[in-house]
Amino acid sequence: MVIATPSSEPPQYTDFGASLPWGEGYWDHLNGFRQGHLILDIPVIFLAAASSSLWAAETESLRDNVTDALRVVLEKGAPLRHGMITTQGCDILKPDMPWVGVVPVYDASLHFDRGKLGLIKANRMTHILPILPPWRQADEKWVADLRLEVPIEKSTLLERQPIEAYEAEEQYANVAERLGAIRRRAAVPQLCLEHVVQPLYDYVRAQDEAVQAQMLASVHETRIWQDLHDVPTRAQLFIILSDDPSCNHDHDAWDEAFAHVYGRAAAAGITLLPTRTASYDSLSARDLLRSLPVTENGTS
Repeated sequence: MVIATPSSEPPQYTDFGASLPWGEGYWDHLNGFRQGHLILDIPVIFLAAASSSLWAAETESLRDNVTDALRVVLEKGAPLRHGMITTQGCDILKPDMPWVGVVPVYDASLHFDRGKLGLIKANRMTHILPILPPWRQADEKWVADLRLEVPIEKSTLLERQPIEAYEAEEQYANVAERLGAIRRRAAVPQLCLEHVVQPLYDYVRAQDEAVQAQMLASVHETRIWQDLHDVPTRAQLFIILSDDPSCNHDHDAWDEAFAHVYGRAAAAGITLLPTRTASYDSLSARDLLRSLPVTENGTS
């Protein structure tokens, strides 16, 4: 049994990610893969604490613990699933990047209720990506689960062939969009989302259609600043106005909205500073850099 031990002097490499020389035909074979392609026979595997587990599914340890605190965990019975490649095609062909990322792929109809299946179809579950493989059956709802990304060495691709996840070329572009969106979402604290951002959007939605249209017509973007990333005590909203001179900003309607949000924020222990209404021309670089964009569905 090999137990990993911390070292004050880890092994030294010229390049930690260096690859051994590629053999004949490697480049030509790997060139057949792209981001979004599926491959066969990938297990669900990850590191977990030796003392406890969080994933609700049944698991088993692959081997003795890596350290006293860590173990390698497999899905119970080590079923082999389809995996979706998350690495961009250009990086698949780089010898100095020996690994690609894959996420598990499965039939969502076996794991989610009808309500969640509807959310998945509407792209409202950010981490569950619907796929439309040409080989699917009519009653199957195949998805890629972006919550668990596993590195595999590119050598595993040499023994596999790419499998199409979509029939239309433009659908592959959506894979990159979804992966990018997950990582670039504004990291707004949950307290600000629940007691500042969401109450603001709820208030706007509660207005009649004409008022909503008037309020939103002049707004290009909403941003928020908070003093702390975990338990904020102060926050400030920034309303970035559209460049369209024909859109008159309804200051009175927005002042009423902010008065509503101020009370909700105060009840949660957040002091809401006076809202800034500005254009990108008038917003300072400091305020732009320290604030985060927020939308009703595009935040953490």
